Amino acid sequence: MSMDQLIEFVTNNWVLFLALAMVIVWIVVSEFSRFARGVPPVDSTEATRLYNREDALFVDIRSEADFGKGHLPGAINVPNGNMDQRHKKLDKHKDKPVIVYDAQGMQAGKFGKQLKEKGFEKVHQLQGGFNGWQEANLPVHT
Repeated sequence: MSMDQLIEFVTNNWVLFLALAMVIVWIVVSEFSRFARGVPPVDSTEATRLYNREDALFVDIRSEADFGKGHLPGAINVPNGNMDQRHKKLDKHKDKPVIVYDAQGMQAGKFGKQLKEKGFEKVHQLQGGFNGWQEANLPVHT
C-alpha cells in the first residue's frame, strides 16, 4: 500500500479514524489518571493473597443497602467514600494493606487516594470491584 492509497483510505473513512482517535485518547487519559492517583489495582487473586497472608482490610464504598446484600469477607463499609464517617474505624488499620472496592471498580481509586493522603501506605483498588469478585466465584458474606 502506497502513501497515496493510505491517504485516500483515511480521507474516505475519516469518521472511523476520528472514532479510533477518540478511543485511543480515552484509554490514555484513563490509564494516566489511574497512574496519577497512585493507587495500584489488584485482581481478585492478589486481593485474596493479601487478605490471607498479610491480613488486608477490605473497604467497601458502596451504599449500606448494597453492603447489606453482600460484601467481601471482613469488609468495613464506608458508603460513598465518606471518610469522615468512619475514619476512626479505619485509622487503627493504617499498618495493614487496604483494598478499596465499589460495585465495578470505577470509583475506588478516588477513595484510595484519600486514604493515602490520610497516611495509609499500602492502599490498593480491587479490579472489577464487587461484581468482578462475584464473577470469580469468591466468597461473599451477607
